[in-house]
Amino acid sequence: MQLDPLEIQFDGRRPWRTLARLYWPERRSVALALVSYLFKASPVWILPVITANIIDIIAHRNDGGLRALWLNVIVGAVAIAQNIPSAALYVTFLSRSVRNVEVRLRSSLVRRLQMLSIGYHNRTDTGAMQTKVTRDVESIEMLSRQVVDVGFFAAVTVLVTMGVTAWRMPVFLPVFILFVPLIWIVRRFVSGRLQSHNENLRKEIEGMNSQFSGMISMIPITRAHAVEDEEITQLENRFSDVRSAARAFDFFAGTFGATMWVVLMLFNLAGFATAAILSYRGWLPLTPGDIVLLAGYFNTIMAAVLQVNAMLPIVTRGFDGLRSLGEVLECPDIEENRGKQRVADVRGGIIFENVSFNYDKTAAASPALRGLNFKVAAGETIGIVGPSGSGKSTLISLITGFHRPTSGRILLDGVDMNAIDLRTFRHRLAVVSQQTILFNGTLRENIVYGTRDVTEPELQAAISDANAAEFIRDLPLGLDTELGTAGVQLSGGQRQRIAIARALLRDPRVLILDEATSSLDTGSEAVVQEALERLMVGRTTFIIAHRHAVLRRANRILTLDRGMIVERDATPELAATN
Repeated sequence: MQLDPLEIQFDGRRPWRTLARLYWPERRSVALALVSYLFKASPVWILPVITANIIDIIAHRNDGGLRALWLNVIVGAVAIAQNIPSAALYVTFLSRSVRNVEVRLRSSLVRRLQMLSIGYHNRTDTGAMQTKVTRDVESIEMLSRQVVDVGFFAAVTVLVTMGVTAWRMPVFLPVFILFVPLIWIVRRFVSGRLQSHNENLRKEIEGMNSQFSGMISMIPITRAHAVEDEEITQLENRFSDVRSAARAFDFFAGTFGATMWVVLMLFNLAGFATAAILSYRGWLPLTPGDIVLLAGYFNTIMAAVLQVNAMLPIVTRGFDGLRSLGEVLECPDIEENRGKQRVADVRGGIIFENVSFNYDKTAAASPALRGLNFKVAAGETIGIVGPSGSGKSTLISLITGFHRPTSGRILLDGVDMNAIDLRTFRHRLAVVSQQTILFNGTLRENIVYGTRDVTEPELQAAISDANAAEFIRDLPLGLDTELGTAGVQLSGGQRQRIAIARALLRDPRVLILDEATSSLDTGSEAVVQEALERLMVGRTTFIIAHRHAVLRRANRILTLDRGMIVERDATPELAATN
């Protein structure tokens, strides 16, 4: 069954309302689960009444005799036996609803992460996102189960207890009514501090995940600089911080639980003793069965209240997880493409009209780019040079649409890029960068990534044009060779040729070469450069490079410094844009 992503409003102040919205599409399964649970849990409420009836039958010997006794036994046996089918139904319906919501939450997170801007991802740590997808979603799942297993059970227990008490011993009804405000007071007293401790624990775990991910990615550099001990010490310090936060949370939750157990058990003992004394003195007409029933219900309510108390840490973690997911699912920093003009054909003409860009729109710092004006004809090759921090990468991110101009506009084939669906443009865009990104899969999967319906002849042609056929033949399984994590067993030149083959399959109209040969040796650079020249033919190309072997192919070169164009070829086309 295809599950739609979530489109709900996360209410941080009213997490119960958010939880209800999450489960609204599953309301039928939830309702059936609750009904099944009522049958499943019914022996807890029925057996004390049956026990009281049997004791009264034995004590008085005139309340129907053996016939009444056997009737009570049969009712109790049926109530107990039906627990098996009702439990099966309960688990089926509850699991269906919980797992559907779990899938929707993770699907919505993935969809939202794909919609959020590149700037958001640059600011956000991967480890924190992993925590949200795993721990926070699991916390909500545990909360959902506890709401039924404990919360619903406790509420029904209180209602049934008060109903039976009002029927058999109305004088004790006020005693049970006291439990309702008692539970409310407990929740009000504890939830705030538990939330504070749990939020601190979650942040420490996110920090730990982030640092651990960084350590894994840095292992080659760590080894090269022989600083393994320093990395281990830093991560162990983070483990200690997580341990301290977890111990603080556990201590508060455990100490409060013990305190509540003592208070409630004393309340239980006091209620039972009061009933016994009143019966012993003859002040209330209570039968032995009534005393046993009161004792059973006192214990049942105590157990329910203690379960609610034990559930509060899980509720706190679940609500904190809802707030955490809301930070992502309601983040407004998205690349909005819905409803915008789709690009059917890209020729590759690009015009910058007085374009400026500032990463921090509220800050007084100088913009990364300011006042850029230039025109690139379709099929033209433009070199972009400049010192580190001059704005080269920012310029490229504007061309790809990863960032939008703070002021001015960029035209693609005469259309403002703010008005187009950038996803359709990127189908005709390819980037070959200094660091080729490969994933854990086969070589074939890496080359055809992002390109649909690739035929074998098209794939082989792209491999040949990328000068990659020879080294692929030498691999153990050729195109079906597993590359492993990030393809680390391949050389830099081999990785670049895979990127070029990938780009050739896309048949891009706009091509970006970002220091594509800067990390290669002379021999590898010559092979890659030959493949790049084939790739550039007939395409609008932007080259960021320092080596003249690449820049000599440019029709013009723009030199950036401090976000401005300080030098450019004095061609008529370029001068006309000034």
